[in-house]
Amino acid sequence: MKVIIVGGGKVGELLCADFSNTFDEVTIIDTNERRVEKLVETYDINGLVGNGANSDILLEADAANADMFISVTTSDEINMISCIAAKQIGAKYTIARIRNPEYSKTKEFIKQSLGIDLMVNPEYEAAKQIFYMLKYPTAIKVESFSNNKFNILEVIINENSILNGVSLIESKKYIDFPSLVCLVERKGDVFVPRGNYIFEVGDKVHITASNKNLKNFYKLLGNKENLEKKVTSSLIIGAGKIAHYLVEFLQRVSFYTKVIEIDKEKAISLSETFPEIDVIWADGSDRDTLIEEGIQTFDSCISLTGLDEENIIINLYAHKLGIKKTVAKVNRASLKQIAEDIGQYSYITPKEIVGNIIKKYTKSLQCSRSSDIESYYRIANSKAEVIEFKITSDNAKVIGTKLKDLAINDNMLIAFIIRNNKQIFPNGEDEIKVNDNVVVVSYGNKLEHIDDILVRR
Repeated sequence: MKVIIVGGGKVGELLCADFSNTFDEVTIIDTNERRVEKLVETYDINGLVGNGANSDILLEADAANADMFISVTTSDEINMISCIAAKQIGAKYTIARIRNPEYSKTKEFIKQSLGIDLMVNPEYEAAKQIFYMLKYPTAIKVESFSNNKFNILEVIINENSILNGVSLIESKKYIDFPSLVCLVERKGDVFVPRGNYIFEVGDKVHITASNKNLKNFYKLLGNKENLEKKVTSSLIIGAGKIAHYLVEFLQRVSFYTKVIEIDKEKAISLSETFPEIDVIWADGSDRDTLIEEGIQTFDSCISLTGLDEENIIINLYAHKLGIKKTVAKVNRASLKQIAEDIGQYSYITPKEIVGNIIKKYTKSLQCSRSSDIESYYRIANSKAEVIEFKITSDNAKVIGTKLKDLAINDNMLIAFIIRNNKQIFPNGEDEIKVNDNVVVVSYGNKLEHIDDILVRR
């Protein structure tokens, strides 16, 4: 397959890294010559200097034969124009990054009228992820499946946890409800736990269970206090686009919300859009301001400023004050590990969220008709994948055979099966059937089809 990417910024570079190992031919277009040179030198791709909205540039890039055309510049308008032009030239599928809330309101109209196959809004998706994290305050990440009905949560084993020092087999005495520990990340290593695995302090454990039983699992983590009172209020630092969408989510569930913004115009704009919330024009990184605005009275603190370091420090301070849930926006990959090392596990990275959405879409197009990809996530610092396959025909090899008789790769795991809107934690006697949704966890292998879980012979 041939893919063209317009825009060599953070998202563009992430896509170049992913697609250079996936597609037969990748071309990056950007107006910055140095940026193009750097990407071409770093990844096995082609580069073209120019404006992606210029038809001559698109013709030179051979957009007519592109299977996938993706425009992720900082300009919504250029992204839309580029996709429209590429589609008219002959590109098969087009994807545009659209960030303006005004355009998001007319999303379906733009898609149908202008021929853009997928519109991705990183700020909206980031806000949605934060909302889920507030719903499960003990979790540091939440991945949702089947229209948010089922989840895989990433949690940390701490010193107070009942599970600390307990083997996976022995844990059945405590985890006495249907569930599955899907994956563990320990000091940078990622593995599917076997019966002799022993829970240790600092382990990042990915677990799935029903929403009711996930609450029971929280008790085993030593975080029972988070069950006594739900998160119902939030202090947001930064009034950018993510804050705009997040406020919308929080208003739906009657959260008490206060936003602190240092930029006067942004503060006024958000206040006018949401007159029912408190918007404070002040420096949210100033200790006296935070105390004056009652930071210690909030259940959660969300730091969304333009500075990663500032977001991390604010949330560390909020955590020290005893705030139940903190989330920071962290864009730089080099800072994410530092954030975790100092205890700031809950963070969001918009560029990675967008990358996951686009990768899910491209993987879906690569699948045959016997299975489609419904959801796609990268977890454990992108070392593993979680993919939800929809089994749409009886052509898949995995159908109709008991799981115990399938030669499934060692580094892959069927987390659960969704059948008739119910979550099934399969055992060896279970089978995969047509119309099932199958959620698979994999590390070290690329999955494009449900049959890829089988050992190749």
